[in-house]
Amino acid sequence: MSLADLIHSGTEDGLKACLDSESNPLELLKKLGEVDPFQKTNIELLVILNKQEYVEKAIATGYDVNTAGKNGYTMLHYAAMWNRPLLIRYLYFSNVELFAKNQQGETPHDMALKYGQKDADIVLQWAKCRQEFIRLIEHTREMIAVTDKSEYSKEEKKLIESACVDGENWINKNKEATLSALRTKKEHIELIVEPLFRTKSPK
Repeated sequence: MSLADLIHSGTEDGLKACLDSESNPLELLKKLGEVDPFQKTNIELLVILNKQEYVEKAIATGYDVNTAGKNGYTMLHYAAMWNRPLLIRYLYFSNVELFAKNQQGETPHDMALKYGQKDADIVLQWAKCRQEFIRLIEHTREMIAVTDKSEYSKEEKKLIESACVDGENWINKNKEATLSALRTKKEHIELIVEPLFRTKSPK
């Protein structure tokens, strides 16, 4: 049986044996990229069926997490459409593109909202907030680096850098934090670094 046939048949043992028996990474990647009669690739089917173990194996083998299939749909689009929150988190930490658009211009989050997938909606909001938090820290440090040295006092720079370190450490240590906790911490850091984004009055 082909890999697609095994996936469609729901034969778990056969599917596992097929994937585990392929020792050549290139051949495995080729199989995962093959399409079924409905133009779905095997990796897309594994995402739809929430077979995270095999998706992880595919990505570990070298499958590009951002590969777009028919009509521009990525793995994340399918995970969002089919409400696979744990798989979405895994894809996020595998550096998936959160805002990839299909041919209709829809992002994965758009798909979650379109199909009323609440769990996917929440985890995608969480991923977006986390990315914005990380970017806030990066952008703050970039601005400090290019700002005229006389613009901010040593104390102000120290306060801002301490806030960045605090935020960075919190993000790294709290990967399982809720959306609410993530937003609260992000807002706390914003309150500290916000003066950096205001033009100071002439002295």
